Amino acid sequence: MGRTLKDIQDLIAEKGIRMIDFKLTDIDGRWRHVSIPAERLDDKIMTQGIGFDGSNYGYAPVENSDMVFIPVLDSAVVDPYTDIPTLSMIGDVRVISLPENRPFDQYPRNVAVRALEYMQEAGIADQMIIGPEYEFYIFDSVRYNTDYYNMFTDIKTRQASFASGDPDNNGGYQVLPGNGYHTTLPNDIRNDLRGKMCLTMEDWGIQVKYHHPEVGGSGQMEIEVELGDMLKLADDTMAVKYIIKNEALKEGATATFMPKPLAGEAGSGMHVHMLLLKDGKPVFYDAEGYAQLSREAHWFMGGLLSHARSLCAITNPSTKSYKRQIPG
Repeated sequence: MGRTLKDIQDLIAEKGIRMIDFKLTDIDGRWRHVSIPAERLDDKIMTQGIGFDGSNYGYAPVENSDMVFIPVLDSAVVDPYTDIPTLSMIGDVRVISLPENRPFDQYPRNVAVRALEYMQEAGIADQMIIGPEYEFYIFDSVRYNTDYYNMFTDIKTRQASFASGDPDNNGGYQVLPGNGYHTTLPNDIRNDLRGKMCLTMEDWGIQVKYHHPEVGGSGQMEIEVELGDMLKLADDTMAVKYIIKNEALKEGATATFMPKPLAGEAGSGMHVHMLLLKDGKPVFYDAEGYAQLSREAHWFMGGLLSHARSLCAITNPSTKSYKRQIPG
């Protein structure tokens, strides 16, 4: 898109923006944020950045934690969840250095940028296209406590079979465990909520492919987006989680991407379709190859298998990630 500072300042004036909110990813893969008055966005910030404490993000020791971030202007979008008109954009993390600040190579977004650069430098492909599928659960309420003398978890969702005995808001249209896939109204009590999520994503600039109830009968959902550039879809994934959680909260509900929130129900993963293009042609296709796949496709799969142990530290970081895996 190539937005300039002048473009953003014009957008601020057009939309009556009063605050700019910068969102950054921490070591756990969660967004954190910091805001400034809109009139403070200037050339100095675009070159010198905004300072923050990298130790609280998990990126640096306390004694050497000063970092800065530079606004990613192309990511600017009006935030629908603030009362004060706010423009939201991503911050790209830099290490303070001379003669100029340099990208922090452990920052997730910069890892993605460097991977794309390496792919192009090596002549493997010109572009990586991905398409994530977002699975999550929506619950009516979540209560829990863990201490020395009181431990409990209490999850309520009207759609679940275990809610059949609840006296309130109960029409008897519960869904059995493992029977939620594409169930329709009146069993699908979250249809309109998913629709609101998808429309908000479209307003954010994220193209939605479709949404539907998933396998888990206790409120599992899926929203899938259209294929797109890897770096944009990585940014969009953070925005999708932000939108889903905030839209659910507006309805008095809770959305969770936890891999296995309920025993005996389907777990939530995030399948990612991956394509490589070179000179506009698919790298993974070969009409004469095994399963119509090229040697590069087989090497790609082999590389994933070879590095699976290391990748799981990022893709499957919790014990819940493995409780999701069951035979079949």
